[in-house]
Amino acid sequence: MLQLIQRDPEIGILSKAFKSPKAQFAVIWGRRRVGKTYLLETFAHKKRCVYYTATQQSSAVELQAFTQVVRESLRATDLPAGYSFPDWPSALDYISKKTEREKLLLIFDEFPYLAESTEGIESVFQRWWDKQGKKSNLMLILCGSAIAYMQQLNSASAPLHQRSTLNLYVAPFDYLGAGKFFKKLTNSERALVYGILGGTPLYLEQWDEEQDPRSNLLNLFANPASPLVDAAELVLSGELRNMQGAFRILQAIASGRTRANEIQDFAQVAVERPLKKLLTLGFITRKVPAFDNLETSKRAIYRLADPYFIFWFRFIAQNRDQIARGLGERLIDQKILPYLDDHMGPIFEEMARQHARRNFDIERVDAWWSTDGKHEIDLVGLGAHQSLQFVGTVKWSSQLLGQEVLANLEGHAAALKDFGPKTKKLIYGRKGSQKRLSANPCVQCFSINDLY
Repeated sequence: MLQLIQRDPEIGILSKAFKSPKAQFAVIWGRRRVGKTYLLETFAHKKRCVYYTATQQSSAVELQAFTQVVRESLRATDLPAGYSFPDWPSALDYISKKTEREKLLLIFDEFPYLAESTEGIESVFQRWWDKQGKKSNLMLILCGSAIAYMQQLNSASAPLHQRSTLNLYVAPFDYLGAGKFFKKLTNSERALVYGILGGTPLYLEQWDEEQDPRSNLLNLFANPASPLVDAAELVLSGELRNMQGAFRILQAIASGRTRANEIQDFAQVAVERPLKKLLTLGFITRKVPAFDNLETSKRAIYRLADPYFIFWFRFIAQNRDQIARGLGERLIDQKILPYLDDHMGPIFEEMARQHARRNFDIERVDAWWSTDGKHEIDLVGLGAHQSLQFVGTVKWSSQLLGQEVLANLEGHAAALKDFGPKTKKLIYGRKGSQKRLSANPCVQCFSINDLY
């Protein structure tokens, strides 16, 4: 299914950089399994390229392997069989000479592995780039899945600070991108798969379009040998090993403890710095009510960012012992399938907000909740100077939405000072809404099909 992976924007950014007459230095990072390697292989296709993937071996072994890749990629007869570059400065100097007549693309994939095996490799690259690389006919790409490490390559104290000419984060797909993996599913089914597996290509490839959701859940989460049973923990352990209490913080957020004080009470650790780090790594998002200042609001709540992690923490994390004991089918039938619609509710809300941001000329779309906790609105659209443009409600319902849904929305929206009879109301329902709702000139109704 690799041909379905849609990375045209990223390919466009890289292609533009490659066409530049000046040397380019790109730093690319993203979570494991989001398709970084496929992106780079696609970009490198038919280009004069040295593509090396580090393997967590010793420095000598890495140099030997790199020499072989260079020899094969450039058909370098001046690198005799059995020869290896003695050190990385020598290897990079050789690369520089190979750019004198023709442009070269040099890619180091899994660069953090190389940094682990070769102390000071960042300084080696910095000295080489300053003296030769930036003057050469070269595009250098350092890519990695260790997000925290890759982000710090550009930090003020890092040797490569301000050297890169391009920094590219390869994110998981949104619901639209994830939906393109499936040709046979209905849009409701596409949304459900996204709500379970998120936007990670490798996870999405595991879903069998020929089978129903129960069969897929049995294959992917009831089988103790399935990689998706432990994939979340493997990703988190790789990034959070030096962050005290991070796993408990994520557990707290997943269980509905979304305010900083609630999270701290559950996790029993100071949460200010870990929350900032988790935000930087993309594991959580920070939400504030519409109208509040995004940076200074004291009413912020935190949510898990990826639907797969939401699903995993809710249904899988605490039940892996049952899966290991062969009770996965019971877990699917008794603890997952009956609650899938409830699980999909908040995910469908965020999908609707993404749809509204794309389709309305608007400055901001967020949820809103009153300070007394009595009122909550799924979508509030703001224009210039925080002018109220619309309010909206979102229901993952198997029924057509009726007048009572509109009345409920209007009741909550009445708490907004700028709300009036002519304020636009958006109604998002999985199946859509009754015709009499859409007949109202101040109401726009959307079904799941409209989102796709």
